[in-house]
Amino acid sequence: MLVQPTVPPAPPGPVATGATCAPSLDAPARLVAPAATGQSPTRFLLGGLSNGQVAVAIHAAGLPANAAALTVAEIEGMAITGLCQLGLAEARRINDESRKVNTAYCAKTRHNRLVDVRTEIATINRLWGSRKQEQQAVDLAYRLLCSLARTNAAR
Repeated sequence: MLVQPTVPPAPPGPVATGATCAPSLDAPARLVAPAATGQSPTRFLLGGLSNGQVAVAIHAAGLPANAAALTVAEIEGMAITGLCQLGLAEARRINDESRKVNTAYCAKTRHNRLVDVRTEIATINRLWGSRKQEQQAVDLAYRLLCSLARTNAAR
């Protein structure tokens, strides 16, 4: 379901690849220190998030028209920018709301395609803007997290 977070749009121009803010690090205790893993703090933070949380952050940064042409570094910059704008707790909250409404939509339509799901559709559109924007953000998050996993596996 699509829902647009209420954040200001990212400034026009190239996407920054470095973070200049300090997002709230209320990460789960299961994570170990970045120095112990040999990762940068940015990649360490992103690697501890779910695909949905990263998608919310990317969406908050603003999806460009040519999202498929973005490099992994540009996607990483968008994710960090979005986390800086939203904060980690808000990215998690929006992801949780999106998952809840998507689950409700699927549960309602699983056995009856004619059931009324206007409330769920409205919530999706409020969170993401459109299904296309939601899917683009999810796809970019997947590309980024897969790249991080490949990088970690190579170490």
